[in-house]
Amino acid sequence: MNQFRQNIFQEILKNYEKFYVHLMPHPELIIGVRGLLGDENKNGLVLVFGPHSYDKLSLESDCITVNMKFSGSWESLYIPLNAVSAIFNDPVKPEFMFSFKPVVRTEGSEETVMDDPADNDSGGKILEFPKRKN
Repeated sequence: MNQFRQNIFQEILKNYEKFYVHLMPHPELIIGVRGLLGDENKNGLVLVFGPHSYDKLSLESDCITVNMKFSGSWESLYIPLNAVSAIFNDPVKPEFMFSFKPVVRTEGSEETVMDDPADNDSGGKILEFPKRKN
């Protein structure tokens, strides 16, 4: 599933200037010094990937490392691909949304599927992926 998430992320980076990524809490997730705040510890966090909101992005086989701006300050992020719950292009009227069940690797390399409060029963199916209009 990580390979699938990685492929989707790569294609969206190539075709969209701005998109959103919903992350669920994960033991390996690092959001710089800021960390997760308040309800983010339960409901997760939505990151906005736009022209001026991120820098030094690296997409690996199991994670994304990136610097992102939060309230004008740059933070270094380590995002396990298993923490990615959804990727979409518009929070109000999305043209596309990829939704995943977050997975957390526990001791002994067992994987546990986490419940996602934002679950929309898409089951990780591709709902729609139109090309960006130029």
